[in-house]
Amino acid sequence: MAGIIGYGAYIPRNRIKVEEIAKVWGADAPSYKKGLMLEEKSVPSPDQDTITMSVEASKYALKRAKIDPREIGAVYVGSESHPYAVKPSGATPLPVVVSVSR
Repeated sequence: MAGIIGYGAYIPRNRIKVEEIAKVWGADAPSYKKGLMLEEKSVPSPDQDTITMSVEASKYALKRAKIDPREIGAVYVGSESHPYAVKPSGATPLPVVVSVSR
């Protein structure tokens, strides 16, 4: 079978209030809230990065798809930030961690 048959997402538990973000940037908190349409944002723990969050999202994707990880032929990671500018983020370690066959 080819195509997307499952997906996963992971959102860190930690939160930061929009007021704190505005304070750091020297901005007006009400305008930040209105512009972002948020009260707070998620923030990763010091030990979390693109790869660790991708692993968690992959676990959810596998559960949702109800398939054996060894049946997966490719894994793609989407992120707006990468922990390693000179190495691929997740493309190498992620399939190994979730037992995807290559």
